[in-house]
Amino acid sequence: MDEAHHFLLAKDSASFSELYRNAAYDGHPLLWDSLLFIITRFSDSPFYMQLLNISIMSGSVYLFLKHAPFKTLFSVLIVFGYFFIYEYHIISRNYAISILLITLVFVQLNKPTKNHLLIAFCLLLLSFTHVYSILVAIALSMIFIFQNKNSNVKYIYCLHILICAGILFSLQVPADHFLFKFDTDRFLSYKRIGKAFSVYLKGFLPIPDITAAKVWNSNLIVSFSKGVGTVLSVLFALIPFFIFKKNKLVLFFFYFSTLGICLFIYLSPIIVALRYCGFIFMILIFSFWLQKILYPSETISNPVYKNIALSILIIHIFSGTYLFVIDLNQPFSNSKTLANYLKENHLDNKEIFLSNLSSGPPVSAHLNKKLIYLETEEKNSYCKWNTWPFILTKIQLGEKLDRLVKNDSSLLILNNTYLRDDLKNSAEDLPCNYKAVKLVTFDGAMLPSENYNLYYLVKK
Repeated sequence: MDEAHHFLLAKDSASFSELYRNAAYDGHPLLWDSLLFIITRFSDSPFYMQLLNISIMSGSVYLFLKHAPFKTLFSVLIVFGYFFIYEYHIISRNYAISILLITLVFVQLNKPTKNHLLIAFCLLLLSFTHVYSILVAIALSMIFIFQNKNSNVKYIYCLHILICAGILFSLQVPADHFLFKFDTDRFLSYKRIGKAFSVYLKGFLPIPDITAAKVWNSNLIVSFSKGVGTVLSVLFALIPFFIFKKNKLVLFFFYFSTLGICLFIYLSPIIVALRYCGFIFMILIFSFWLQKILYPSETISNPVYKNIALSILIIHIFSGTYLFVIDLNQPFSNSKTLANYLKENHLDNKEIFLSNLSSGPPVSAHLNKKLIYLETEEKNSYCKWNTWPFILTKIQLGEKLDRLVKNDSSLLILNNTYLRDDLKNSAEDLPCNYKAVKLVTFDGAMLPSENYNLYYLVKK
């Protein structure tokens, strides 16, 4: 859904100004959406979005392996770890471009003569990729100002910080976003605090819960015990302090960036996804790189830290390989399978209704057709995050079908588990004037919310 949603935002926007308005509820700067906007002027196939993402991440890997000041073993383990090989490589989002731009900045920092205008430009682009990237860009700019306090160069970075801060404060998510209705935890609740600091554990140890029905975005330690997870999160948050305590600028870079991410998660209603936690791990990796640049005489001689680092990277290799293999053998989403079924059986020209709308964008992208989302009662492709109720009850579903369905040849797609269970054996009892006759079920996806049941709607 996340991939297709942004692809369709770009595809169905007629101009950059319209894209800006359509993306108001997403809370992301618009560099990735803008690249997709350009791509969708030439093709409506999501394949080119995937190709773009793989190209960007492959470029990041090439630059990292060529320029990162680590032993070859560590560099290889990093780029074949979970976030590089799977989360930011296979899944097409705005994270790969963040990694590329940070890497480009550090490549430039490696050079004896630094092009500060080029560094500032890369940091500015970085600020347009992700809200967390803005924090990284501000932290690096502040370090460069401190380093060049007696030089005219500092004004470049002062200006950059002002621009970044403007971007950060302009990313106001509208108050009618549906997530705010689920944000009922008290500000000083253990759940809210634990959610914010869990990013350290999940970023350092992204161990999938292989016993869970939904492996992706899971964590074995958190599933086993949230208490153990909290203790480990605090421990992982403190370890960098002891590693970098003699290197004040590196210490500032790590904690300004990561605690800023924690604060954002603490204050916001978002659910913590592993892709967010990957920023914590990436910031740690670039902190070591920054240490090599600013304090070249400093080396980690403590074998305990080296063994911890090696163990963490091996866990990342396991996690990345495991998810990669699972993805090869199991569909991440059944949306493409459903779209192909509709095309092969010449059903794609019919009027198609869908609920829950969050499962709709991938189907719409593969069909290259707008669907009628029952939640909004509109024909659309991407999600509207101000929709309420976001999940329909069976009664609400029936009422909307009565209001919207105009003919007997319409189709209905459902993905809500409770609705599918209700309809599985007795589809006729849908509380409306139409009987839902099941055509096919597509199950077994890595993402349970993108398993689908397809029905014909027949007048009772």
